[in-house]
Amino acid sequence: MKLSDLARIQGLKSVRARLYYDVGTDTVEKLAEWDPKELRAMLIKFVEKTGFEGIAPLPKEAEYTVETAKKLPKIVEY
Repeated sequence: MKLSDLARIQGLKSVRARLYYDVGTDTVEKLAEWDPKELRAMLIKFVEKTGFEGIAPLPKEAEYTVETAKKLPKIVEY
């Protein structure tokens, strides 16, 4: 269900959604709390440490994701 919540962010592909999910930013609300630069830095470290098959978002992608998450209404309850 949490991956479905992340899928509400337009343009978020499945690999990137899995990356957010695996690091624990697995809801739109959690993504909205991040500073885009800090989020990206944390994701880069995670990818390097774990060998995750994918890359961290580019700076503009991280900014777009956080800003979009802030605008989305809470519709999923856990």
